[in-house]
Amino acid sequence: MTRYCLFDLDGTLTDPEAGIVASMRHALSAAGVAEVEHGRLRAMIGPPLQDGFLRLGVPRDRVADAVHAYRERYTAGGMYENEVIAGIPAVLEALVAGGWTLAVATSKPAVYAEKILVHFGLDGFFAYVAGATLDGSRRHKADVIRHALDVLGAPPEAAVMIGDRGEDVAGAAECGVRCVAVTWGFGDAAEFAAPGVIAVADTPARLLDVLTRTAAGDPPAGVAS
Repeated sequence: MTRYCLFDLDGTLTDPEAGIVASMRHALSAAGVAEVEHGRLRAMIGPPLQDGFLRLGVPRDRVADAVHAYRERYTAGGMYENEVIAGIPAVLEALVAGGWTLAVATSKPAVYAEKILVHFGLDGFFAYVAGATLDGSRRHKADVIRHALDVLGAPPEAAVMIGDRGEDVAGAAECGVRCVAVTWGFGDAAEFAAPGVIAVADTPARLLDVLTRTAAGDPPAGVAS
């Protein structure tokens, strides 16, 4: 029976767009990269930071400088230019009451994710926060998911990954974990077309319904809308 649920953070539990985009602009300026339009910056929310800067045109030998500048702006307040997705606390409360073990699995450094969860009063719902390491040695979603499963002692078949980006879908598939994609984040429908995606939910209430039916052994209804 499925009883472990791994949640992505950015775009799934919270909407961090304002703080992340502002921090990216600061970082790109520090690395000498010309102004980048908002849509391209928004599309970088979710994937590992180092990889995102390369896609945005930061020379490989300046990526470390960009990451340093980003973290300066982000830790000075950008991480809290953020808000909890409406309805998410009720979902987390219901899952815990239903006997689920919850964890966060994010490509954001765990030290930042933990502070964000505490700031917004979400930390008490999660048994563990799995994230990237500050040196980037663990940053891709599959590695984060494996780490979370190892710490929790959870078999892949007993877990579900919840996320809003293709990285969540692909990372879960690589680890043999089923995935529920959510549409209120930063991804689009094209990112969710994979066999391991058991449902696509468009609201937190629909997400709870999918997870409740999954835990009971009932087949999910595909796209929950």
